[in-house]
Amino acid sequence: MIEILRPYPQTNGVLLLFLFTALISVFLYKSDPKRFLYFYRSLYNKQFQINYGRQLKISHYFMVLMSLQTILITSFITASYLSYNSCFSEYTSLFSLSFFSITVFLLVKWLLIYCITRLFKNGKKYNYISLLSTQYATLFMSPLLVMSIFIYLYTGFTQQITSILIGCSLLLLTFAKLSTFAFMRKEHSLVGFYIILYVCIFEIVPFLWVLIGLNC
Repeated sequence: MIEILRPYPQTNGVLLLFLFTALISVFLYKSDPKRFLYFYRSLYNKQFQINYGRQLKISHYFMVLMSLQTILITSFITASYLSYNSCFSEYTSLFSLSFFSITVFLLVKWLLIYCITRLFKNGKKYNYISLLSTQYATLFMSPLLVMSIFIYLYTGFTQQITSILIGCSLLLLTFAKLSTFAFMRKEHSLVGFYIILYVCIFEIVPFLWVLIGLNC
């Protein structure tokens, strides 16, 4: 008996999600090609910091859309992982829960850091820390974003693939926070902020709590 291989079913919602993330990149490139290219080159040169670092804030549309793109794909990977490794099987609710949890966590984190910097009357440091942290997180996660789209369209997300993607996500986020800490320590003397930047390395801990709470 010959086994018939059927293509992995692809839902319209997921395809629209991928299309939306691609359109974000297209829009950002069309609005300012130089800034878009400098952003992805900032891992090995300082063109982005020199040309745009002082102008941008965490609330700027460029950083907001970059962050949204990363959050959407991270939520999709997390929801796919939970659909295999938790007691819940409704994908739609898991994606909504993942997106909501990640967004709320980031908002609370930056609000706390903002309050601390305002307490010490140093708003410039808040802008610098938030911008640099978001920049490195987006840069390190961008290869996983592209890879996830191709994997889903080609083979689909199996249990083994989602486990690998989750592991890669946590590893990349850790490298992003370590890179942020190393850059800040090299460029500025931030005695009071070393602890904050160090704690940021453990941003993956809340996601682990979610996995434990969902009986993964």
